[in-house]
Amino acid sequence: MFFFKPSNNFRLNPSERAYGLAGLGLGTLFAVTGLLIDMQVRRWQGLAPGLGATFTATAMHVMALSAPLVMGRIFLEIGRRQSKLEDRLRQMHQSEALTREQAHCDAVTGLFNRSYLTRRLEEGIASRLWQKRGALLYMLDLDKFKKINDTFGHRAGDVVLIEVGRRLREACIGDDIPVRLGGDEFLVVHFPRPGESAEDFAKTLIESIGQTIDFENVPLTPGLSIGVARVGEDGRTWSDAMRSADIALYRAKSRYANAFEIYRPEMRRAKDAEAELVGEMKRGLDRNEFVLQFQPIIAARGGGIRSFEALVRWNHPRRGQLAPAEFIPAAENSGLIFHLGNRVLLDACAAAASWTAPVGVAVNLSPIQFQDGQLAMRVREALEASGLAPHRLDLEVTESLLLDPTPTVIRMIAELRALGVKITMDDFGTGFSSLGNLRRFRFDRLKIDRSFTEELASGEETAEIVRTIVRLAATLRMETVLEGVENERQEVFAKLEGLDEVQGFFYAKPMNGDAVNRLLAERAEGTRPADENAA
Repeated sequence: MFFFKPSNNFRLNPSERAYGLAGLGLGTLFAVTGLLIDMQVRRWQGLAPGLGATFTATAMHVMALSAPLVMGRIFLEIGRRQSKLEDRLRQMHQSEALTREQAHCDAVTGLFNRSYLTRRLEEGIASRLWQKRGALLYMLDLDKFKKINDTFGHRAGDVVLIEVGRRLREACIGDDIPVRLGGDEFLVVHFPRPGESAEDFAKTLIESIGQTIDFENVPLTPGLSIGVARVGEDGRTWSDAMRSADIALYRAKSRYANAFEIYRPEMRRAKDAEAELVGEMKRGLDRNEFVLQFQPIIAARGGGIRSFEALVRWNHPRRGQLAPAEFIPAAENSGLIFHLGNRVLLDACAAAASWTAPVGVAVNLSPIQFQDGQLAMRVREALEASGLAPHRLDLEVTESLLLDPTPTVIRMIAELRALGVKITMDDFGTGFSSLGNLRRFRFDRLKIDRSFTEELASGEETAEIVRTIVRLAATLRMETVLEGVENERQEVFAKLEGLDEVQGFFYAKPMNGDAVNRLLAERAEGTRPADENAA
């Protein structure tokens, strides 16, 4: 049995067993055939042709008994070598298949990846088959994925990505291709069924992926925005089609959660115009085209100047002076708000430090500025560089920042508080601030939105809303500011209803730094400012 002792735990695989048995059979056939031939030869020679006589007549037949074992061993080795070769080839094929799969699939979700999508898009557009079938690109972005990562950690983020990938596969039908582009962005190539519109599948995706995802008994809702583009019609190359879907997604994200937009040519024109504006802004920042103007914030009772709000203006070389509404959205979308916001902060603190009276300065902050985690450090650097006392700086934030505050936002507000600066809730009443957030963050002031001021004359309902805000602020030990005051009636209302401060054209228009110092000097002399002081 030594000849047939297997090398792998005394067990032969089917291939080795087949080769071994073939060797045994061939060896046995050799021995028997030799014996039969010798018997026939002996018969021709007139010798006794019997089996026993023939077998004992020569030692060759005794030796032939070992032929089955020898041949079996030889063939077994051949079988083993063949089996090893087959195993190696199988492993190579499996490795190649795994490499191809990994090259085409996302490691986290198991969906196809960007490189696979690019190849299939190129093939589909070149053959025009996808256009004939009405293929649609659905580009998806998870709106609250960053907050989930920041709050619950990357493991929760992976759970969300995996579940979204599973739901995408379930939503796809037929030849649809689900893809993870990277990060929290996905894409589906969808081939609509007869009678199915682009809106129908977008709603299906929102309904499926918009459902809560359980993570350690915590319900997570990532939110979803979708941009839709038509292959061939909205882009004749794969890159054009992808850009069209991305432009539509950009428009959807600017609306609200769980929204979708279908690409239209005017979207590309608007996006190109914004890209041009961003390029001009970059050059404008290098050329110091952005300047500050200041509008006084007045004590409702007494009329003294409490502070100035810093308002950025862009002296555009072709379009003249632009208001913030014309360029701040582009700055936020492009990330330039970090550079611009820091410039405004530095210039406002430096200007306030040079004023002839120790009044405050209010600086507006974009919610985007809280995302880099360095805001408190930049505020501290601006205070140190200018020498401005922290209590003279008032940072104005909007309600949207606290609609669903992330741990980063909460930490930033705490760090700003620790610096000793004031924090004001700007445009209060137009968003969705909860009483819990007002209690939690304890703002120094609530700045009532100008839309309420404009509607004071239209009815008692608006006036009662403002009174309620004033009472709420007093309960929470916050001051109130009525902005947009443009006539005496509005001023009288502010005084009678107990508002602390007022702001608007009724007192002064935004002015440059020199006009601020003249106004402060006139106030110090006890004179009432005239309109000519405004710049």
